[in-house]
Amino acid sequence: MRRVRQILFVAPGPVVWARHLGFFEAQGLDVETTPTLSSDQIGQGLADGVWDVGIGVVDNILAWNADRRAGLKIIAQLERSQVMAFCARPGCSSMADASRGVIAVDALDNGFVLVLFRALARAGIDPRTCDFDKVGGVRQRFEALVAGSAAATILVPPFIDMALERGCVRLWSGDDLAPAYPGVVAGARKDWIDANRPLAHAYVRALRLANAWAMNSDNREAAVAALVASGYSQPAAARLASNAVPGLEPARDGFEESIALRRESGLLKGAAPEFEELVDLALVRASSAF
Repeated sequence: MRRVRQILFVAPGPVVWARHLGFFEAQGLDVETTPTLSSDQIGQGLADGVWDVGIGVVDNILAWNADRRAGLKIIAQLERSQVMAFCARPGCSSMADASRGVIAVDALDNGFVLVLFRALARAGIDPRTCDFDKVGGVRQRFEALVAGSAAATILVPPFIDMALERGCVRLWSGDDLAPAYPGVVAGARKDWIDANRPLAHAYVRALRLANAWAMNSDNREAAVAALVASGYSQPAAARLASNAVPGLEPARDGFEESIALRRESGLLKGAAPEFEELVDLALVRASSAF
């Protein structure tokens, strides 16, 4: 068995289904998964070669390449769009109310926080007046919210439903502010891909097979059940199963939305990379051929 070391926040559908169906093993892979505490941990670990594959959002990849010279390429898009929600403590009714308390974030220079900056700007709130606390990944942010140490934060499934069940309120969803914001992607260093191309092919192939299985309407109920068994709520699992990307091929419009958000936030350093520079389309497409 060939080892692939991956790190992620929450396992997306194709990863759950590939593991559930034994597709990693069928490709001769031993996939070791590490839950991350923060995007910084993923970015630095990928740059240092601690992990082979990291799963995050397109903006994470952009930032890690710019700030850490990580040399990352996107090798698959695992969700069509990013389901996210800005959730606040019970009784909070507006962005102005939420901004008066501590806002839990993962990082202040990449990822979901850029959508939050857009939301604050549209509400007429200067982010520089807000009290941000870098508590880490989505699990850590959820725990800070329900414990009362944070007034608000951005969450993703299954933590959105978990927060709402505890009386928290949703002030906005990602579709309200960045409808083209892409779902999570898998990224790997170019030098690792070049040195291990058959291994990278096998990894993406397992994900593609699992994704195709889930997109088959005959398997929809089983796909949802596998997500529920992995920890997603039933509503979140149903949404995720409907959020699949045909062929796992990254979308250009999502890339452009991510660039636009970085530019709005003043975080785009120099010229933006081209889509073809960031995405290994040859790997994604070739992985369907065997």
